[in-house]
Amino acid sequence: MMVYEVIFTHSAEKALAALPQAARIRIECALEKYAADPFPRRDIRKVKGCPADRPRYRIRIGEFRAMFRIIHDRLIVCVVAVGKKENFEY
Repeated sequence: MMVYEVIFTHSAEKALAALPQAARIRIECALEKYAADPFPRRDIRKVKGCPADRPRYRIRIGEFRAMFRIIHDRLIVCVVAVGKKENFEY
């Protein structure tokens, strides 16, 4: 079984750092858990309006959302955005 590595873009890293510590831990744990088994689940949705060759996905973590890309050939889950649901842009 292949485990994917979770990396954050600079803007996603800054957004994550601005969140309360409990939320950061919860989000990081959820992403690590997903990276260990990156296959379709109920809490993962494909983001509409993204290019077909570079799809983005979002994961729901309580009141927070994280948007990411999966780079299968390099075994990477690249997080591009993190934030609260009410002010999250897809």
